[in-house]
Amino acid sequence: MRSLLLVICLTLGSALSAQILEENTQLLSAARGDAAFELNAGEHIYTYQGEDGWYKARKMVYLKAADIDENRLRAGAKLYNEDEEEIGKSIVELKLYELDTIEAFRGDNSYRAIIQGYVFETKLEDGSVPEERLGAIMATKNRTQQQEMFAELWANNEAENEEVGEYNVWVIYENDKTTRENKDFRLIMVFRGKATPYAVITNDHEVELPKVKEVWEDGEFKIQYLFKASASQKEKIEELIYKYLAL
Repeated sequence: MRSLLLVICLTLGSALSAQILEENTQLLSAARGDAAFELNAGEHIYTYQGEDGWYKARKMVYLKAADIDENRLRAGAKLYNEDEEEIGKSIVELKLYELDTIEAFRGDNSYRAIIQGYVFETKLEDGSVPEERLGAIMATKNRTQQQEMFAELWANNEAENEEVGEYNVWVIYENDKTTRENKDFRLIMVFRGKATPYAVITNDHEVELPKVKEVWEDGEFKIQYLFKASASQKEKIEELIYKYLAL
């Protein structure tokens, strides 16, 4: 599985990470609202749990100082990525979240911030919402095909892999939701051994899974067990929540 994951990573290259826009897309001020900003095709965003086909979405962007007044971005301002490549523009004045100053060695400072809008599901590449993709993978009967789909899911979302005791753990983080370097987890997939799906942990997102044996919930956190777990096993799985939070 690891060799397959490497091949997929090399093939996908810069297309990695999170929910991807299929085309140049205007994100709206609210579901069915007015256009707020535009992002180029292929840009990745963070989506919250969807509702009626609409997703609240966030994007981390880099900005020019002249376009900012306090915590607002002027209408018509260009949006950049970390490499100073233009990735879109504001359409109306935008509220900025987590505005950070990027100190310049020479020249003017730039800024990093989060912008927020709403997007309809048809604007997203098929299978790029990880929770929905995971549900489809778990419904797949062919084990070889399922393992290939898992490898693609991890590559597309830059998932991290770690052995934790008897478990093989894959973690997808909340990229683009915040400017913090250390992100909270979005989804954790726990395998027993190398390839036996054992439990799924979500952070404020829903995954529809077949044959769930038991469900544990605490606020925004949810664990779905795919096998009957002992009290000690449940304790170890629950500990993963705190292991992958940016505390």
